[in-house]
Amino acid sequence: MWEGARILYPKINQNITIQLFNQDLLWKSMVAEIGDEELFISFPMDHTINGLLQNGTILQVSYTANESKYTFTSEIIGRKIETIPLLRLKKPLETQIAKIQQRENFRVNANLRLILQEREVRTLNISAGGLLCSCHMDLPLVEREEVSGTIFVPNVTNNEASPLSFKGEITRIHLIKELDRQNVAVKFIRLDPQDQKKIVQFCFEKQRQLRMKERGLRR
Repeated sequence: MWEGARILYPKINQNITIQLFNQDLLWKSMVAEIGDEELFISFPMDHTINGLLQNGTILQVSYTANESKYTFTSEIIGRKIETIPLLRLKKPLETQIAKIQQRENFRVNANLRLILQEREVRTLNISAGGLLCSCHMDLPLVEREEVSGTIFVPNVTNNEASPLSFKGEITRIHLIKELDRQNVAVKFIRLDPQDQKKIVQFCFEKQRQLRMKERGLRR
């Protein structure tokens, strides 16, 4: 799950990882200075980065503190030329820093379109490791059976759904006879790593939205 932060800003000389938002390009960096509204980080010493880190670029920043991993999204707002070049990042609010749950495959409730064995059904929840879906009992499924499917997962930047194909194994079936439905748990056994990453990003965003909603209701 994602948890709101409490004074969890990275410290000066903190090692961090920066990643181009929604892309696979990432580099190591370090926090050099912390201001009221800005963070200054070292410019990665990697020639492949040339031209990529311009003003307005959105970055995903992650770091470890007290044996927990934290992440936030920020924007490059400029540079500072000193002994070593520094990037100026917009400092996030504490509520915009998220703690990543240690359990890798946490689940979120999600009503997503799913094609399972060539039939369209809907998911109840999803994680990087599998999903739970609901379908009519006339769809013949058996526990431990291998199935093929395509799940449509919204992109966190534009909310457009991407079709992600997978092979899975049915691990559990719960019959709801009075509704003529069955809830089916599927474990992913073959899923492209990039597609799995899209699912993780979707789950993180769902949890972030839920946390923000809960905070709004408590005010």
